[in-house]
Amino acid sequence: FSEELSAEILIELEEDLREKLLDNLSSKEIVEDVIDNLDSDDAADVIQELPEKKQKEVLSNISNPKQARDLADLLSYRASSAGALMAKELIKVEEGWSILRCVSEMRQQAKNIHQVYTIYVVNKTKKLIGTVSLKKLLLTPEKTFISEIYEKKIISVQTSTSAEEVSIIMNKYNLIVLPVVNRHDELLGRIT
Repeated sequence: FSEELSAEILIELEEDLREKLLDNLSSKEIVEDVIDNLDSDDAADVIQELPEKKQKEVLSNISNPKQARDLADLLSYRASSAGALMAKELIKVEEGWSILRCVSEMRQQAKNIHQVYTIYVVNKTKKLIGTVSLKKLLLTPEKTFISEIYEKKIISVQTSTSAEEVSIIMNKYNLIVLPVVNRHDELLGRIT
């Protein structure tokens, strides 16, 4: 198995079995073999299940400062809230960008993302204001600005929204992905 596949299999195991497997790994091995191969939401779930001392050791072994901050942030949310369920990996573009700049920025952001579900549009203050489809980006002249083509209708939830309410909203609107914002409507993550 590849490390990525092994990590994906690990998160699907029964909690007791996963706990036994993780007990046999050092904090460094957990980071290199598991955490580095998962999206942030799944990685946070794995860390959450560890004893508190090992949680701190794992976080201190993460070499990428942004990844460590993202995981610490996810661990700070109340269990069963949208904040605790969300992943930090997403693609966001600013409404003032041209298509040309947008594509360039998206290439950089996509390096750390396994699957792109939606392209989110934010304003200068990082507030979520809409989405834009990949098809629209590909078919629009490159000097056009995102502000001219994005879809303004968007459904989002706040970090404090309960998991039950998230589920109801996703089912009601038949969504595969749901953006998560803070109380200032700044885009923080997404739930799939």
